Amino acid sequence: MRSYNTISTFYVGKAQFPQGAEVCGSLGQAFNEIIELRRSGVNQPITVRLAEGEYFYGDAIEIDNRLSAVTVEPFGTAKVVISGGKKLSGFEKTVFNGVDCFALFIPEVKDGTWRFTDLYVDDLRAGLTRFPETGTFTLLDCENKEHALFASSKWITVNPDDVACISNKSFENAIVSYCHFWIDEHSPIESFDRATGKLDMKCNSRFTMLDNKEYYLENVPETFGKPNDWYLDVDSGMLYYKPRCESQTPENIIVHAPCASKLINIKGTADKPVRNINFRNLNFAYTRGDYTIMRDTSGKGDLVEFASDSQGVSNGFAAINLEYAEYCSFDNCKLLNYGLHGINIDKGCNNIRVVNNTFFDGGGGGVKINGANSNGPDVTHTNTVFNNLIKTCGRRYMAACGVLMMNSHSNVISHNEICDLFYTGISGGWVWGYSDSVSRNNLIKKNHIYNLGQGVLSDMGGVYLLGAQSGTVVSGNLIHDIKSKRYGGWALYTDEGSGFITLENNVCYNTSDNSYHQHYGRMNVVRNNVFAFSDLELVRVSRFEQHLSIIFENNIMYSGGSNIYGLSMRHFNNSTVGSGNNVFWSKDCTPIFHGEVKTLEEVQKYGMDNGSIVANPLFVDPDNYDFTLKPDSPAFVLGFVPIDMSDVGRIKV
Repeated sequence: MRSYNTISTFYVGKAQFPQGAEVCGSLGQAFNEIIELRRSGVNQPITVRLAEGEYFYGDAIEIDNRLSAVTVEPFGTAKVVISGGKKLSGFEKTVFNGVDCFALFIPEVKDGTWRFTDLYVDDLRAGLTRFPETGTFTLLDCENKEHALFASSKWITVNPDDVACISNKSFENAIVSYCHFWIDEHSPIESFDRATGKLDMKCNSRFTMLDNKEYYLENVPETFGKPNDWYLDVDSGMLYYKPRCESQTPENIIVHAPCASKLINIKGTADKPVRNINFRNLNFAYTRGDYTIMRDTSGKGDLVEFASDSQGVSNGFAAINLEYAEYCSFDNCKLLNYGLHGINIDKGCNNIRVVNNTFFDGGGGGVKINGANSNGPDVTHTNTVFNNLIKTCGRRYMAACGVLMMNSHSNVISHNEICDLFYTGISGGWVWGYSDSVSRNNLIKKNHIYNLGQGVLSDMGGVYLLGAQSGTVVSGNLIHDIKSKRYGGWALYTDEGSGFITLENNVCYNTSDNSYHQHYGRMNVVRNNVFAFSDLELVRVSRFEQHLSIIFENNIMYSGGSNIYGLSMRHFNNSTVGSGNNVFWSKDCTPIFHGEVKTLEEVQKYGMDNGSIVANPLFVDPDNYDFTLKPDSPAFVLGFVPIDMSDVGRIKV
């Protein structure tokens, strides 16, 4: 047998491995072998190669600081799936609630040892039943009658007639779901009084129930019947599934029901982080999305269970989690059909690379970076999220972001394609107001972000920034088709206290509200951008403050008929927006700058927009969203620099 000193590769599974290969029965066994090598002082890099197949783990694989310098990858061209879901087989045709479907008896569900709330069929998430099938009902009353944002309620009152067709048994397993502002909430039901309509929720609402009285029920059998519907009858142990297409049969469908919430936990310590763990060319799939959060809202140690975070599903776990780790990477992997976030880079991490991956059908978001808002070993910094596709996420928790970056500095988020979400594309910062923040020097560059919101939530941005972030640059991004429910479909959004940020060379169009919106902030530079086709004003600053809010220069504003500025008269009178050398144009009419200050000449009387002009910028084809400038564009005279969008989004590497 070879000396361990000469080992550089372990193999896992069954395949025609090289002669004399060191073969392990599982990934965990391979890691244990490597730990023993490290314990004995053998420190060469080691690769673990997995044979073709699906590797099921009911609990997360734990990696601590005893393991280092390891790369995990497939053997050759093998397709490898690290799975948190059991594969179910043996379905039969049946009729449930008058609907032709497939059914399977699951003993572990019947005896109460296993219950799942996600189901994946042929690599797509199956849909929970919904009542009503479209639209919402209106609640009549709630526990907390205050309109303050955090006025939480534990119960609501509904019209009993609205839910008369739902049986008492169905209510035992149903979920009440509702949205407000920028979050969605989903709570199991504790009890329902059919006479009074009082519905007790297992989880408190995060926000007041009075801002949006709309609600609906999920996971009720009475509405089972749409293609791709599923329902789990926990009393009988029966799983029912309505096929989404005629080609699906009980014999050929591939069904996964998740057991594990997490697949990989990489966790070191503050004084000894995990180093140099790398995963590449692997698939990670089929995890659970059950998630609630406990919070002490009284300050007395009394924990309250909530159905949602206050923003961005910000405390949620991920399929892959890192804490106190450095120089680790995930390269060319696929995270598919997962329950909450894809990858969570948590406190004490640095130099983590998430590159060339695909995130698809996530219950929450794609990548979450979350450090500590103080200097020290818990600070998270210098991470890279590059060239990833983050698509069709937020499928269980709609408030999730494509990339969520909290209390972290010196990160690069670049060349990602982020689309088909219900909330924000990239979110960064996360200190409200003018408090101190460790967020700084982050680069958000060349990302293609589109099809967000979809009329479900409000108050979102293609790129959303919160709090002071000195040295942060948002550059060269293509952001379009952002649609809010009530308000706040913005392409670029500097929220409460955002400051010292540069936003330049971005192309933003087709927003339900503004291309650029600043709630309030200071000393932000907005220059050399193209803003076009917003349903409301192209640029808005909501709150007046007696300091310089933004410097707005060398931008091209191309209106489809909306006003140019959404400013208060105090902004004009106090010159809190420093603007100049901008080009303004409206597609079919003379641009209107403001409700009271309508023309550029009037704007300039207030000391704004010196050097700006009203002129056709001569885009190549603005009706088809080609905002390339023709050589004789008047914008060049004012110093506008051409924006190259040829390499935006994912690139070949």
